[in-house]
Amino acid sequence: MSRLLLPGLLVVSQLLAHPSSTTAQVVINEYSASNLNQFVDDHSDYEDWIELYNNDPSPFPIGGYHLSDDSLQPTKYMIPAGAIIPGNGFLRFFCSGRNLTNGSYYHTNFRLTQTKNNKEDIVFTDPSGVILDGLRLDVTQLGHSRGRKPDGATDWYVFTNPTPLTSNNSASAYLRYAEKPDFSRFPGFYTTPDSITIVTAEPNCVIHYTTNGNLPTASSTVYTGPIPFNATMVLKALVISGDPAILPSLIEFSTYFMNVSHTFPVISVSGSQLTSLANGNGSLEPKGSFEYFDLSGARAAKTYGEFNRHGQDSWVHSQRSLDFISRDEMGYNHSIEQRLFQYSLRRNFQRVILRAAGDDNFPADYNPDNAGSAHVRDAYVHMLAKKGGMDLDVRNAEKVIVYLNGQYWGVYDIRENPDEHDYTEFYYGQDKYHIQYILTWGATWAEYGGQQALDDWADLYSYIMTHDMSDPVHYDSVMAQLDGKSLVDYVLTNAISVCSDWLNYNTGWWRGLDTSGTHRKWGYILWDNDATFGHYINYTGIPDITAYAAPCDPESLNGPSDPEGHIQVLNRLRNNPVFEQFYIARMADLWNTVFSCGNMISQLDSITMMLTPEMPAHCNRWSGDIADWQTNIAALRSYIITRCNNMAGGIRDCYSLNGPYIITLDADPVGAGSVRLNSLVHTDLPWSGQYFGGMENILEASAISPYQFVNWTSPAQVFTPNDSAVLTSVNFTSSDSIVAHFSFATNAFELKGESLTGSVYPIPTHDRAILEFRLPQSGPVRVSIFNSQGALVASPGDAQQLAAGFHSVQLDLANASLANGLYFVVLDTPSGTGTYRLPVER
Repeated sequence: MSRLLLPGLLVVSQLLAHPSSTTAQVVINEYSASNLNQFVDDHSDYEDWIELYNNDPSPFPIGGYHLSDDSLQPTKYMIPAGAIIPGNGFLRFFCSGRNLTNGSYYHTNFRLTQTKNNKEDIVFTDPSGVILDGLRLDVTQLGHSRGRKPDGATDWYVFTNPTPLTSNNSASAYLRYAEKPDFSRFPGFYTTPDSITIVTAEPNCVIHYTTNGNLPTASSTVYTGPIPFNATMVLKALVISGDPAILPSLIEFSTYFMNVSHTFPVISVSGSQLTSLANGNGSLEPKGSFEYFDLSGARAAKTYGEFNRHGQDSWVHSQRSLDFISRDEMGYNHSIEQRLFQYSLRRNFQRVILRAAGDDNFPADYNPDNAGSAHVRDAYVHMLAKKGGMDLDVRNAEKVIVYLNGQYWGVYDIRENPDEHDYTEFYYGQDKYHIQYILTWGATWAEYGGQQALDDWADLYSYIMTHDMSDPVHYDSVMAQLDGKSLVDYVLTNAISVCSDWLNYNTGWWRGLDTSGTHRKWGYILWDNDATFGHYINYTGIPDITAYAAPCDPESLNGPSDPEGHIQVLNRLRNNPVFEQFYIARMADLWNTVFSCGNMISQLDSITMMLTPEMPAHCNRWSGDIADWQTNIAALRSYIITRCNNMAGGIRDCYSLNGPYIITLDADPVGAGSVRLNSLVHTDLPWSGQYFGGMENILEASAISPYQFVNWTSPAQVFTPNDSAVLTSVNFTSSDSIVAHFSFATNAFELKGESLTGSVYPIPTHDRAILEFRLPQSGPVRVSIFNSQGALVASPGDAQQLAAGFHSVQLDLANASLANGLYFVVLDTPSGTGTYRLPVER
């Protein structure tokens, strides 16, 4: 049967219009997008592949021809010069995305994904881009391929034993897969018993099914009529055709919950041997299904893949963590297509962690080492850092309920994993071939980047250890390669949370090498912060695990506690006064915000409130006492309060400072600008915090158009003309109120790019006016109205994302209470800032 199914008539007409000998001589002969573990390439990876076949007995030089996965970009990959297909022979291309050649191993610059909603193509073109052969990528099941039989023939078949680089003539060939079954009931939550009918479009077939999560096979129960259900179950069904030339279908699966409700999203995972894995047989890697039900109870995502154990020490607990990997190679879905995390816009996840709170698991079988466990610590620390905008990659977390093979499995966190390439590619534009990623967990290895990553880091480390960091040239050289803020945030997060399981364990740092991406400096991640706030085993050997631990304690760690020398790097950099100021000031900034008592307790109380309705069932499932969990939460809360209340004295004593003093920042007039104090920019003014004397604190004012900065004033500081710059420094000696003063610039038509033109009418106006303008480039647009003294009097709307072109905006002034007089409409855009006169007469 023909598989020449490229979209539109253009491709077909090209093929018909060019019946050259090349068209007949070289064809796409076989391909596989299901090579999970069969055919290895020269990098020890298992990649999808395409095979070309030469119909002619003469060798054919194919250099300069092209392959692509997109018929609209048919010349995506150019076959290197010198490539030759032997007479009546084959040439294979691994679709790895590497875009390189190593001997007989050819790697394209694209990869195949067979389960996308918009189907991919495979096209073969001549040097000028004329398509010589092409097909639409059809789904294959794990380990299968599609190919022509005999070689170079018109008809395509499914091969259960792929034959790359060898003839298809003796391959086990099948016409197709049987049609999948369909269920008469939507998956989800039910309160009354019901029944499910299974149907299929496949003629002459038998449907087999299971209700316990296991994979259905030819020996599973035969469907003969509606299946009743009055308890939670996972229904899976398989269609087997009576025609031996048709392969069994893909599995259909759905979970039906009976008389249960939850306040978290629910994840149903199921598969043969999955229960054995979850019960401790960590050598298993079962294949199975994954379903995500959102807060409305609707199934928002489904996929199929494989599971494996997650965790080391925590694997001894009865409730264990699991990794899930969605496998495009299995033919169901390439990812979990759903936004899973509140603080991320990402919607595609190949890998996720279902984490049972690790070493903070409750009840953790009441293991003495886990005494005081609260089921919150790790995700709590990570989300403090995430919400606080810290310069760290974290495991985003959301609470979920997990059902395993239809059985309630308790409260988990679904987690995003920063040390995998889909993460780095989404957030930073750095794919797996352009990252250097180093991890330490007892030993140290390069997760990505190989020996070169380890060598490059070793070179930077050696440079820091052997050069004077007080020298600006040496310091700048290091800062061009190392994200100093990330290092500081990593150390301070672990110091303030009193982490006792880091540096020699649970440490990761990485950088990207693609110049078109970001994160091009070495930066740090958070990883398994269960051993925090006085909990669990002190693997790192920190000096003090109590709430009174000095915040500078980590600065003394070395040797076995810090085998890779991250603290040595920190201490060497502190010889530079710029870095030393930033390090101590950042500690004060975080103590005032992310790690303040108010913020930490508010976040903990919020998590506790969310967990409270779900923990009784969780405790019942895992033989815990809800009163013990409440006691442990209270103890954690008490520890945190003590910790943050003692931070001020700790910072003061560690660095021989004065204070802290209450410092208030403000802007005059209100809304005219923002103020940066050290590493924090404050836009919601006035703002107050506690800061230290005996050190420099950096102040910087930033005006909002149409304002301009004028000067600083303070009852406790004397700002000389030289100190009245936009950027200055202050050594506090008492509590203080510092005001950044701004003035209104009436000539505020300051172009940033192309000319920005516009007008306001009618003039004068009464209750409504029209602002018309032409926007040279798309971007956020904000409209504000100021009086003649420069005070903000109206902001008709938040910034809106507008496309380039002509726009007309209605200004509703009826509720602005504007007196008669002259006002200014200020239009702030990426292309420029326009100021327009607006006389008001009422």
